[in-house]
Amino acid sequence: MFYLSKKLINGIISISGDYMHKTLKNIIDGILFIAIIVAFILIGTKDFNTEKEVDNEKFDQDYTNVSANNVFKYVNASEVYTLMRSQSGVLLMGYPQNKWTGPYASILNDVAQEVGLKEILYYDFHEDREVKNAIYQSIALKLGNYLPTLDDGTKNIYAPTLIIVKNGQVIYYDAETSIINGIDTPENYWNEFKVVAKKNNLKTVLTEYLNSF
Repeated sequence: MFYLSKKLINGIISISGDYMHKTLKNIIDGILFIAIIVAFILIGTKDFNTEKEVDNEKFDQDYTNVSANNVFKYVNASEVYTLMRSQSGVLLMGYPQNKWTGPYASILNDVAQEVGLKEILYYDFHEDREVKNAIYQSIALKLGNYLPTLDDGTKNIYAPTLIIVKNGQVIYYDAETSIINGIDTPENYWNEFKVVAKKNNLKTVLTEYLNSF
């Protein structure tokens, strides 16, 4: 009798142990699953915010006269070419070494925020132009009707240049200060009257662009 009772007890203990082991395993699996989901959410959010902060901060560092609260997103030559083939967007082309790009970008950023434009693409083309990058040359070719022709027959992009593209078609082009020669400076050129006029013009074209969707 004692032997049977002991065997029965051991059986009960064995069953209880297996049940507790399975229950504990299920709990651990559930916690790990939830942790993985939370990690993916946090990583996704962190990556997006970091990319946005990097673009804002980098542009602010490249152009100290532009607010850190800016709408510019860095793109490369391939992305610009894709935009000009089939996409839509507002694109500023320039580079920090060019003294005219910063003042123009500041005016453009103010207007973009006023009309509610969330993003302006920015392409620093200086190095690509210097090395005669093939994709850069394809971009220049697509802008051929807008660009000045040099003595040797070539066409180049100059800074700053703003274009608005709708479904792969350039619907607006502005390079007002890209080929200013002489001793004129941005500070002298962008007087109050010209700033107001440029902002009014940009406000009109950007609003029309936003309303076209």
